[in-house]
Amino acid sequence: MTSDAGPKALLGRHREQQTLIDLLDGARTGRSGVLVVRGEPGIGKTTLLNDVSERASDFEVVRITGAESELDLTWSGLEQLCSALHGSLFKLPSPQRRAMQAAVGLLDTPAGATPDPLLIGLATLSLLAEAGRRRPTLVVVDDAQWVDAPSLQAFAIAARRLLAEHVAVVFGMRDHGAERTLGNLPELELHGLDRPHSEALLHAAVPWLVDEYTRETLLSEARGNPLALLELQKSLHFTELATSHGVGNSTTRATGIEMSFHQRLQQLPVPTRTLLLIAAAEPAGNPDWIWAAALRLGIDATAAEPAEAAELIRLDNGIRFRHPLVRSALYRFALASERRRAHAALSSAAVAGVSEQDYAWHRAQAASGPDEQLAAELALAAAPARVRGGAAVAAAFHARAAELTRDQHQRRRWLLEAAAASLDAGAAAAASQFIALANGVDDAQGDESLSAHTDLLRARLALSSRRGRDAPGLLLAAAEGLRTIDASAARETYLQAIMAALFVGHQATDESTSARAIAAAARGAPRPTWQPRAIDLLLDALVLRLTGEYAAAAPAMRKALDAYLREDLEGTSDPRWHAVSHAVSLDLFDPRACTALATRHLQKLRAAGNLTVLASALFQSAGLSVYAGRFDQATTLLEEADALIAATGTPAHGSIRPILAAYRGQEQLCRTLVESAVEESTSRGEGGEVTLALCAKAVLYNSLGQYTEAFEACGSLARLDEVGYYGYVLVETVEAASRCGQMQTAREAASRVAELGASTGTALGLGLAARCAALVDETDGAEDEYRSSISHLRDGYVVYLARTQLVYGEWLRRRRRKADARKQLRTAYETFSNMGAAGFADRARRELQAAGETVPARAVVANATLTTQERHIARLAREGYTNGEIASQLFLSARTVEWHMGHILTKLGVSSRRNLRDISLD
Repeated sequence: MTSDAGPKALLGRHREQQTLIDLLDGARTGRSGVLVVRGEPGIGKTTLLNDVSERASDFEVVRITGAESELDLTWSGLEQLCSALHGSLFKLPSPQRRAMQAAVGLLDTPAGATPDPLLIGLATLSLLAEAGRRRPTLVVVDDAQWVDAPSLQAFAIAARRLLAEHVAVVFGMRDHGAERTLGNLPELELHGLDRPHSEALLHAAVPWLVDEYTRETLLSEARGNPLALLELQKSLHFTELATSHGVGNSTTRATGIEMSFHQRLQQLPVPTRTLLLIAAAEPAGNPDWIWAAALRLGIDATAAEPAEAAELIRLDNGIRFRHPLVRSALYRFALASERRRAHAALSSAAVAGVSEQDYAWHRAQAASGPDEQLAAELALAAAPARVRGGAAVAAAFHARAAELTRDQHQRRRWLLEAAAASLDAGAAAAASQFIALANGVDDAQGDESLSAHTDLLRARLALSSRRGRDAPGLLLAAAEGLRTIDASAARETYLQAIMAALFVGHQATDESTSARAIAAAARGAPRPTWQPRAIDLLLDALVLRLTGEYAAAAPAMRKALDAYLREDLEGTSDPRWHAVSHAVSLDLFDPRACTALATRHLQKLRAAGNLTVLASALFQSAGLSVYAGRFDQATTLLEEADALIAATGTPAHGSIRPILAAYRGQEQLCRTLVESAVEESTSRGEGGEVTLALCAKAVLYNSLGQYTEAFEACGSLARLDEVGYYGYVLVETVEAASRCGQMQTAREAASRVAELGASTGTALGLGLAARCAALVDETDGAEDEYRSSISHLRDGYVVYLARTQLVYGEWLRRRRRKADARKQLRTAYETFSNMGAAGFADRARRELQAAGETVPARAVVANATLTTQERHIARLAREGYTNGEIASQLFLSARTVEWHMGHILTKLGVSSRRNLRDISLD
């Protein structure tokens, strides 16, 4: 998870970060502390130390870094401390000051005189105490194993005597080092990341999709070491990782770690290095093929022993590299002739008929120049290779085929295939490179299909790079180009163009690329001469929806949605059409279809390890959880999405969060989130996200009874008719407009909802239509509409059911039917309280009180699980104690209490500590 400002949460290091946060909090309140952070190289010590330094913005921060080259320079570490705290040095007691000055060369001493280590240690303590007297002080000693021994001893003497000086000292050092000097100091040992966080970090380093074997190999070799995973993006190109080695000489620069491994590898015997190169060149890691290839080159199993002794490999049912960059160092620094020799031996082991893809790959890699037959075989093997290893492998096969052919037309075609596969794998940068290479090919044939294919790839690239406004026009051009070439591809591309235009929505800068204009153009799409697929039905339905009457489009949308649901259940659906099917199900007021689609989509993405799309799917599921009244579940999904975004850099869709805040009645938070979501979505050209954010504002103000503000939030949205959002915007508009005197607008919107509800025939659609009709009916006939709405919404539509019971109760109270009103209002109040909808619960409570009922003190149940300490803090805060007073009672710092309060309020779904009065904490 990340916040908008300040240090970010480090992936998989929440416990460690909290330990250091507590250390800082102690120093702020006068409790000094020390911690030794230990771990192997690359495990994240420096990152953690950098993080605590960033969090210490109110501290005097002193950084001391050990260097192996200065290990023998006595007092070099202490000199760094004195240089940073020079002003405090002159305030030390005279004996300590002179000893310190002598140690760091600021005072001449008699020849042979050596400063007393204990005196220097006490002087170091005094120096830190003086600095802490002025301002809390953090001393960070990184690579402490390389700090000279006398300085480290002085630091240790001071650290053991720290008590109440407003000072925190953190050492970062490798697993084994300075145990004697820093022994008995509190330690924090860093271990490798767990599997989920390792996968997330691997995806951050390798954001495209790699096959399962490659992923498992990299994770196994890295053993949770963050640097090992992150270095992959610096060392290996997309296609190199896809096939565990590459398509020739690496295009990236060797990292320091690779150079270090290369130097170690050079110390091994030649047969050992040859054996390891064979293992590095085999994508599947097949031990039978590796040993067979080695034997063909006259190498037996004993050649592995020196590498195992050097801790570069593990012999575990084959050859396992102890670090993924050992593999890349082997392949990168090998001569081209050595690589070809290894692949030739492997191609003999992976004989044709056993594994056509591996056989073709190794033969292609063994080739020293163009070979048309090999190129054709490799391109042909790309499709089955994709089934087994994923899109990234297919990209590597097509890219290598393009290198092996002299046929410029085929080269262009295969480069475009590599680009398409790269996009499918989520590797936009690699796709862009392949498109550029294809455009540079001198192809005299002028193939229109390839030109159309290029346009399509450019459009997909625009979408993947968040240039949303460019994509609809590019996709439309590609669809028009494909009309006479490939009818099926043309229809798919028209639908993609409509999807892109719906995504841009009212942010479109050119009417010719609006969803309505593209749908009009799609009327000219070639008709299917095959059994219509779900995609064909979806295209036709959306053309009707965007260019005609909703009543005519609704049956077509239902037919298309049912077809996609059928394909999805059978496992034959194309995931490209998930988003548009989801929008159609929303447009039809069919949350059950939405939930079924979202649940299966999430399961498939998790199973496939497709982290690129998973964050968006989590946001989608979180939104459905909000409208189902499961706010805690929505929060959990959003937290998982946050962790993915932090790890992968996937752009966040920010509009679900304000919806959740709106229903929880968190007024200030909702406003802030809406402003942020509108700004970010506008900059990316995501009109649908803007609509959702503004709709959140309307929900918030309706919940608070601020109807004029809710009406203003709806603004022009009700006139936009955006697929998926339109009906829900109208519902908010009717409630707001009917309560702030805008009855004409309310009636028009209610009439439109009635049309939508009747056309869909769904329980939710009919229930909302009846609710809206009741809100604009100023006669006693409204009661029948309210009852009809409740009847339709009773089966699982908890949020809208409670909202209908609320407005019905309000209507009854204004008719002076207080007993009937109390029944509806009490039910609504309890429902809102139990789900944590504080704003609506408070509105229901006010109405209940006006109807003459004494409302219990509990307005919202503490559904969220509070820890024992959080519950204790919450009780004290409810009784009116300040953070400082709570800190004094519980022996915490005020900042720690403040941190806990933030988590408590978030868990309970309330906006301020004042709301704690209404919550049961028993």
